[in-house]
Formats: sequence, C-alpha cells, structure tokens
Amino acid sequence: MRTKRFIPLLSLIFIFFFLADSPIAISGENITGYDGQGNYIDDTVIDEKENLKLAISRLESKRQEFIEKIKKNPKNYLYYFYLGSVYLEMKRPDKAIVSFEEVIKLNPGNGEAHYKLAKAYDQISDPSRTIKHIAIARQIFSDNFDLHWQTKVDVFLLQLREQE
Repeated sequence: MRTKRFIPLLSLIFIFFFLADSPIAISGENITGYDGQGNYIDDTVIDEKENLKLAISRLESKRQEFIEKIKKNPKNYLYYFYLGSVYLEMKRPDKAIVSFEEVIKLNPGNGEAHYKLAKAYDQISDPSRTIKHIAIARQIFSDNFDLHWQTKVDVFLLQLREQE
C-alpha cells in the first residue's frame, strides 16, 4: 500500500530534477552562447539605421506593387485598402486618405476603411472628420456584430478623448 503512494512521488521528483537540469527542455533555446553543433554565436548588435532602411525599402516595394495592381484592376477596392495601409505605415496620411476614400467609394460598407480613414485624419489633426469616420466604422461593426473591431473602435475613441 505504501509503495503505491511512493511511486508517483518518485516520478514527480525525477521530472523536477530532469527539467531543472535541462534549460533546453524548458525554454527551447540554448543559453550557453553556442549553437546545436557547438559553434560559438557572437552577440549581434542591431543596426537601427539598417533596420530603418530595410523597412523603408519594404514599404516602398509594397507601395509600388499596389500601384501597379490598381493600374491593372482599378475597381478592386482591396488594392486601395492595402495601399492606404502602406501609406499609414509610411506616415503619409494625406496619401492614405485618398486611398481609403477610394475604398469607401467602391465599397461604402467597409468598416475597416472608415476606421483607418479616421486614423489618417487623426494624424493630420482633423478631429471632425476623425470622429465622423470612427462613428461610421462603429455603426458598421455594430450592425455586423463584429466585437473585435467594435473594441478597436472603442479603444481608439478612448485615446481620442485622452488627447483632448
């Protein structure tokens, strides 16, 4: 009878010492500075300027890609949406506004376009248009029972109120 209680206890002790002795088993990575073949891995210094250049290059490439797609298919609202999103990421809200307004012309019920248009208007400090489009987005998301986007809109509205 005592043996039956003792075996699970021994098993737990064994598992504890096995995991405590093996950092790879817990974290999934080797903490010694060596790779799996025993080669030393130098500390890598992150070059922020190089990262910024790569990000700008990636965004510019995406921008060109969507412009070309729009030329081939000017009625596809998604290309305008993606282009506007790239412009927002590039901190070019004026151009983003033009793209998102085109999305709304082609697909007026696109709540995400209204939401991002509100973000772009906020970046150029146009509070009346920001509120207008965030309200439209909220109504669209509410009508569609989209709780995720309703929450994003509510968070954005709270941020706007805090800015006042």
